[in-house]
Amino acid sequence: MSINKKEAQLRDDICRICAMMYSRGLIRGPSGNVSARLSDDRILLTPGGVMKFDLNPDQLIIVNLDGERIGPYNDINRDLKPTSELPMHLEVYRRRPDVGGVVHAHTSYVVALTVAGLTLRPQVLTEGMLFLGVVPTAPYGTPTTIELSDSIVEFIPDHDTIILPYHGSITFGHDVWQAFSRTEVIEQVAEIQYFANQLGGEKQLSKSNIEKMIELRKKYKHNLPSDYKLLED
Repeated sequence: MSINKKEAQLRDDICRICAMMYSRGLIRGPSGNVSARLSDDRILLTPGGVMKFDLNPDQLIIVNLDGERIGPYNDINRDLKPTSELPMHLEVYRRRPDVGGVVHAHTSYVVALTVAGLTLRPQVLTEGMLFLGVVPTAPYGTPTTIELSDSIVEFIPDHDTIILPYHGSITFGHDVWQAFSRTEVIEQVAEIQYFANQLGGEKQLSKSNIEKMIELRKKYKHNLPSDYKLLED
């Protein structure tokens, strides 16, 4: 299989990220999926039903923005199919031309918050405010169905991280590494929020300090229209 340097690097990056997700408990078994934009209309992504901790770059699949597989085929990936969460990834790429990578993980602390009926608060961690901004929780959608991709549509334009109740999270960024970093940060935020609740509850940061974090987001060009909702209690 002949591939160019960019594609070869992205294949390696996706496999490394999948292994890191598994080692850090962000996914289990064959769960989770990762994709990267190869070009305006080509997406490289993980196959479904495959353990991610030891993914082979040749197992990755290429589709167009209509979800049609376009190759290349090899002895390793010939019988594999794209992840069942493909429609969710495609919605992001169609609606956010600036996005170069998407990560979907089954983040345990994040899921626990949704099961408890709690809202994630990036305000408990400075890096949460800086790298995530406001994080909405989508309506529940059945995994592997169009319900799931439909559930996130309204949030894609103004957010880089979305919580999927009873399921996990989906994060995106200008490349696959930024998307992955947001997955790590959202799980850390949820973990801190969990422990803060065990220790008597959150002592909220002042609005003036939150405003400073919003300004930092602008400086580092992470800002989105929803940022000022961080000031709402």
